[in-house]
Amino acid sequence: MAWGQRHDIVWGLGYGYTHDNIGGSLTVFFIPPNKSLQNFNSFLQDEIALIPNRLYLTVGTKLEHNAYSGFGLMPNIRMTWSPSERHMFWAAVSRALRMPSRNDTDLNVNVAGFSGSGGTPNLVRVSGDSQFENERLIAYESGYRNTIAKRLSIDIAAYYNDYDDLQTTEPGTPFIEVTPLPVHLVLPELKENLMYGETHGIELTANWKLTERWTLSPGYALEQLHLHTEPSSSDITTGPFFQGGTPRSSAQLRSHFDLYQGIAWDASAYFVDRLTNQGTTNNQVIPAYTRLDTGLTWKPLEKFSISVFGQNLLENYHVEFEDKFGSMQSSQIPRSGYAKVIWRF
Repeated sequence: MAWGQRHDIVWGLGYGYTHDNIGGSLTVFFIPPNKSLQNFNSFLQDEIALIPNRLYLTVGTKLEHNAYSGFGLMPNIRMTWSPSERHMFWAAVSRALRMPSRNDTDLNVNVAGFSGSGGTPNLVRVSGDSQFENERLIAYESGYRNTIAKRLSIDIAAYYNDYDDLQTTEPGTPFIEVTPLPVHLVLPELKENLMYGETHGIELTANWKLTERWTLSPGYALEQLHLHTEPSSSDITTGPFFQGGTPRSSAQLRSHFDLYQGIAWDASAYFVDRLTNQGTTNNQVIPAYTRLDTGLTWKPLEKFSISVFGQNLLENYHVEFEDKFGSMQSSQIPRSGYAKVIWRF
């Protein structure tokens, strides 16, 4: 709703309800296996025209309540300044929270077993913690857009993210478990919030309309991730794992070409830098990869279109990520294709 000539206010309320019943195994299981959860949220934002068409200040916040960590407040403030039609500067400071999930509080994974003293079987188990807290972020961002010419614009954005209360895995108190047989000693590793860190990076994008029919959109991103554990933490694997799981640089080039009579050809190439330290035992390196997608879209009517696309066309498959417990199957992305029909009414 508009308030006077300078305020544009947006607000909303939300409610979510979920119920699950998760069947487990001897390796992976949830305690309890079923749970019902509720989530409440609201948000309020005001965009203020300090100088109409030139300088805008936006302030707002989101308030969320969940069953695990209670209330969480996520405010943000941002400003945009357009000294002329060709130039725009912006900056923002935001606070975000990752609320706990069932994985953080109730998941149990038996990751290793061995014979202990006296031949007693020992079982290493990673378990959730009902006291797990919100993971917190304060993000500082700034950017600049320049419409160099009628057909060419560039965007530059820089950011610094400050993280706190990130998840670690800490040793718990061993205990005896009698089922399933044989009787065994469980060595628990519990999820706690004893890591903090920061990321900083820069992103460059452009939009270049070479002709009336052909548009190119290149982009590049560079990021550095640094994670640290609290003095009370015994976790020496989670920080290096996630630092090694973030590509330092990535690039893309997207092309859109209008052929004739409602037929368009789209092609996209993506480069992602290698990931290091991705194995729990062998410091697995995930190689850099280049991905190519392309396809045709036919739009015979204004509200109707048909598309056929191919994805990952350069190789049979490539690996993008390995989870912390060493299961790589889900991250082998194959060559694929799809067809899509869109009808708007």
